Amino acid sequence: MIGFVRSRMTEEVPVRRTDLLILMIVSIVGGVLLASLIVTPTLSTQFISTIFLGMVLLAFFLFIPVMGIRLFLDDWNDE
Repeated sequence: MIGFVRSRMTEEVPVRRTDLLILMIVSIVGGVLLASLIVTPTLSTQFISTIFLGMVLLAFFLFIPVMGIRLFLDDWNDE
């Protein structure tokens, strides 16, 4: 019988409100920029849905780098 081994994290990374705020601001601005590059900026449902698509993609792909930068800065300030 094969035993399953659960790995335990030795250190937890807490998510702070400032991390989420920075991620939200970057994803909103980046979503608008991506949408304006893809679709002609007009007040239409296609442009608004493209903004939301860009925001979601940026928030998804930038969560780990934002947390990594915060951890790097925390370690740098501790030294």
